[in-house]
Amino acid sequence: MRGGFVLTAVLASVLLIAFPAQAASVVQVQDFSFSPTPVTVSEGASVSWHNNGPSNHTSTSDVGLWTTTTLIAGATSTAKVFKAAGVYAYHCKIHPYMHGKVRVPIKVSPASGGTSTVFTVTLATGSRVHWSFDVQKKAGAGRWKIWKTGVTSLSVTFHHASPGTWRFRSRLHRNGSTLRTGWSPSKVITIS
Repeated sequence: MRGGFVLTAVLASVLLIAFPAQAASVVQVQDFSFSPTPVTVSEGASVSWHNNGPSNHTSTSDVGLWTTTTLIAGATSTAKVFKAAGVYAYHCKIHPYMHGKVRVPIKVSPASGGTSTVFTVTLATGSRVHWSFDVQKKAGAGRWKIWKTGVTSLSVTFHHASPGTWRFRSRLHRNGSTLRTGWSPSKVITIS
């Protein structure tokens, strides 16, 4: 019995070392601002808000994706995970003139390749019910063009038979609604 307990404890500590938790980025809430804003995190990372001021505040998504509990002085919110690429605008529900943004860049892999390379554009690390992704692409110094809308898969692939550079960005879009996040910071691929 004791040997089983020791083995379980050793395995648990090995797993914690092998897979450390990713620390949340913390946005400081001052009277009456968010800092830093924007804050940039990778897909699947999280953000929490800490109230440094004497007044109560919240962090409330402009498109209804989250709202924290009321943060009293010295309180920190539960971490909010940002699974999808996009720019997430938010405000304080108590003080609507307070605004902030969370930026989540899109991922592309590989960053460069040849004309036979198939590139993976990762839109998110997880899906959200009733939401889908819109994706734009831009060739060289050209204009952004809608490439795909209503995407429900977490990634899409891209292949092009000509050399050049391409940029990609995406956003989260509520199905059947005009609610959407801002476009994510873009990523570039180079085809040689």
